[in-house]
Amino acid sequence: MSEKALISAIYLRDGADTGRHAAKGEGDIDEPIWLHFNVAGPDAKADVKKAAPYIDDAMIEALCATDTRPRVEEFENEYLVILRGINLNPEEDPEDMVSLRIWSDGSHVISAQRRPVYAARKLAAKLEAADTPASSSEVIVGLTVNIIENMASPIADLMEEIDELELEMIDGGRPEHRIKLADLRHKVLLLRRYFNPLRAAVGLLKDLATTWLGEKYTRKLRNAHDDLTRHLEDLDAARDRLQFQQEELVTVLSDKLNRNMYTLSIVAAIFLPLGFLTGLFGINVGGMPGVENDVAFWVVTGGCTAIAGALALFFRRSGWF
Repeated sequence: MSEKALISAIYLRDGADTGRHAAKGEGDIDEPIWLHFNVAGPDAKADVKKAAPYIDDAMIEALCATDTRPRVEEFENEYLVILRGINLNPEEDPEDMVSLRIWSDGSHVISAQRRPVYAARKLAAKLEAADTPASSSEVIVGLTVNIIENMASPIADLMEEIDELELEMIDGGRPEHRIKLADLRHKVLLLRRYFNPLRAAVGLLKDLATTWLGEKYTRKLRNAHDDLTRHLEDLDAARDRLQFQQEELVTVLSDKLNRNMYTLSIVAAIFLPLGFLTGLFGINVGGMPGVENDVAFWVVTGGCTAIAGALALFFRRSGWF
């Protein structure tokens, strides 16, 4: 077995009064256990098969698949649960969600990851610290609940970023706000991409739990499903707010551009007749008045100034500016 394939092995409730924990990488264990694997390596399928010979090849393929979407499938007495959780790994984007694959036949639980999943690590630490037997239901529901609970903080941070951007834009939209808006909208869309199928998967798991996991864990899944629905509603609200901010920013920037264009138009209207006069007096032909007069330049300059002032006064009284 590959050194890093088997991450943890936890004993489940099998009638004993106390729980026991298998050391990492011990190999085959005959008792019902939760085995958690890293299936990113090339020998992952063989490692899973060696540690859990009771699982068929089709389920191993599903557990080790490169790309997955959230779903729940029932195969007679076996269940396959695929979940997606927010990426809490250091220096990685939360919206680059990680996948957790779970298989169970009611006695055994096999879970797999291709990238570290904090929800699994958190549950394994909790079960080991408790030093009491765990059930397969506790493992499956614990993984699901942890994944959903871990979404609260990143989504709250995202909503806070949107609030801060909204406050900045109240003082006036700027071109650099476009970059922030695009980044936030990208994050929201990526999260919503998996939240909708994840909610459907948890909803189906909740429906199956009544007969499969029992009333206690059904209640926990129901609460987790409600939390997930609230997270999705927050993302929907965030998407709408960002869309509104985008439209508001476009309006503000368009108004600024229109005001600048309007100012330039007024300036051009004032200097248009002045340009005509200077062009007329600048032609190099005979007969131009004032050519021999020393004060003619100042007369023309004063006349141009008077015309510019009269035009500015006319536009002002006409309400153009």
